[in-house]
Amino acid sequence: MAKKPIIFSLLIILGSCCAVAQNNYRIDSLKRRLLGAEGKEKYDLLNDLGWEYRSAYPDSTVLYAQKAYTLGQELALNVGLAEPLNFIGVAYNYKGDRIKAYYYYEKALDLATVQNDSLQKAYSSNNLGRLFFEQGILSRAYDYFIQALDIFEDIDDLSGLAYTYQSLARLYTSQGDNVKAESTLLKANNIRISLGNTPDITSAFVQTGKFYQENNQHEKALFFLHRADSTANSIHDEINLAEIKTYIAKSYLYQGMLQEAQNICTQGLTVILQKNNVRMLPPAYLTMGQIMLAKKDLPQARKYFNMAATLSTKSRDLTTTMDAYYFLWKVSQREGNRVAELQNHNQYLILKDSTKDLNLARQVERLQFQLEIERKDKENELLKVDQARTEATIRQQRLQNIILTIIIGFVGLLGFLQWRSSNKRKEINEKLGQQNQFIQNQRLEIVAQNEKLFRRNQQLSDTNHEKDTLMSIVAHDLKSPLNRIKSIADIMEMEGGLTQDQKGYVQMTKDATRAGLDLIKDLLDVHTLEENVLPNYTAFNISKLLQEKMNAFTPAADAKNIHLNISQSEAEEVFLDADYVGRIMDNMLSNAIKFSNKDSAVDVASTKLNGILRISIKDQGQGFSEKDKQQLFRKFKKLSARPTAGESSNGLGLAIVKTLVDRMNGSISLISEQGKGSEFVIELPLRSAN
Repeated sequence: MAKKPIIFSLLIILGSCCAVAQNNYRIDSLKRRLLGAEGKEKYDLLNDLGWEYRSAYPDSTVLYAQKAYTLGQELALNVGLAEPLNFIGVAYNYKGDRIKAYYYYEKALDLATVQNDSLQKAYSSNNLGRLFFEQGILSRAYDYFIQALDIFEDIDDLSGLAYTYQSLARLYTSQGDNVKAESTLLKANNIRISLGNTPDITSAFVQTGKFYQENNQHEKALFFLHRADSTANSIHDEINLAEIKTYIAKSYLYQGMLQEAQNICTQGLTVILQKNNVRMLPPAYLTMGQIMLAKKDLPQARKYFNMAATLSTKSRDLTTTMDAYYFLWKVSQREGNRVAELQNHNQYLILKDSTKDLNLARQVERLQFQLEIERKDKENELLKVDQARTEATIRQQRLQNIILTIIIGFVGLLGFLQWRSSNKRKEINEKLGQQNQFIQNQRLEIVAQNEKLFRRNQQLSDTNHEKDTLMSIVAHDLKSPLNRIKSIADIMEMEGGLTQDQKGYVQMTKDATRAGLDLIKDLLDVHTLEENVLPNYTAFNISKLLQEKMNAFTPAADAKNIHLNISQSEAEEVFLDADYVGRIMDNMLSNAIKFSNKDSAVDVASTKLNGILRISIKDQGQGFSEKDKQQLFRKFKKLSARPTAGESSNGLGLAIVKTLVDRMNGSISLISEQGKGSEFVIELPLRSAN
């Protein structure tokens, strides 16, 4: 049967209140955490407790939120202080004290505006909109909803947006603008789905399904109610599932699908009875009674309508009681029971008159609320006017005082400046003479210092040149005897006839000379590279060069059973300094073999992309620590890793590589974890051969 808009609004408000459940487990957890909390953490916990108590114990909400507000003032919070005021307003709204609710919402809105707290400003506006909507003052409710919507959009708060869309949908529905109501509900649904909170998604689907059901669009209603049923199933929300099933049954009933309606309503009713949910039982019994009435099972229909009437009378649900007697009247008509028909019809008419009285009382209450709000608004406007006048008077007096102070100060300043001016002239003239003499002395001193610096620089240049010359002479002079020692050791080894100990001594001699020669080579390389010599760019085949270097190091790798592998290489010419690239590969392959364990592998790859030659050298050695990475390319810095077969390492190889790469405007990077091997990646920009 059709219901008046005012009754529909009351049902929405009652449904909203009942839907908010007190989470006792969360409340206990918050109280435990509150015992040792201080500062901002305590402030947040007090607010959370206030919010949890809002429906069941609104007085507790007022208590905890007031404590939070006092603490927030002590902490001098510059944002978020309006939140407990909003919660106090919600509590008074639940208590039915609309005037106090309005006072705290307004106070929260003013404070949020002062603190430039957009989030709380939006929630305050939305709360005020709901308050005016519940009182039937739709124009002001709409203004506040739009204000909240704009702020939530600006700060991109999707949850707040969805909540405001649902508030607007209720307002549009109450005005009969179902097109806008439908549009805003669907927007809210899309946001809830994107946020992924299953209970919120379920609630959004249920609200949309009920909207279509109340507008006799049962195909659409069933679409959303089935989706709500599916999402509630995924989180095993039995009580909401039961209520959803009764809504689905109602749409099946209106579509004439009586057996389907009976089956699914039975499922929902079974769970509601198991959970003993007194709020849901009367509407469920009413729906089942309507199904039985449609199936012409009058005894069963009467039984369910009687149970709905009994329970709704106890819970003071006037609308459901009235509907139950209405249908009992219809059942009595069909049964031809004139006495029962008259009794039920009279009871229905009495309840209908009571509903009219309730609506009238509600309208009177709303009118009183509106008058009280208008009176308070006028008082506020008068206070603001008086305050503005007072502030203007104070500003004018301050301005006069400032002007007078400026005039007195200016006159005094003129006299003081005149006195100071005559004294300053004398002092300035004396200081100018002293400064001129000082500047002349400084000039002479600077000339003398410049001459000393020039001589010192010349001495340093000569000393550096002598050092470089000496190092070159020593390196070359040491190179020849070391080569002769190595050759003698090679000859002794080739002639044979050595004892095992002698072979060991010969090998030690060869290792020592090889280490010395390597050190001399690296020292000469460093000396050469320190001279500002430009790279000699030529065209060469990179794949061939890499293969040659791999072949050259194969004997050293075979000695440790290390497999050298070119995993990828493009057989094409590149335009770079071939000597630099070769020396880079010598040092990188030598290091990879030195620091790799036996029976491992070294992989080399080269690729060419977007004018960059990329060379990768990857080993399965000891890797580098974070400390090593900070000193990786510094000269003579030996790192934590050690050669695995006692080879020599002087700490110059990577420094040489870095210098060569820099000369060609390239880059070198390391990918490594200690104990998990290393991969050096060298990227060199290619030049055109033209």
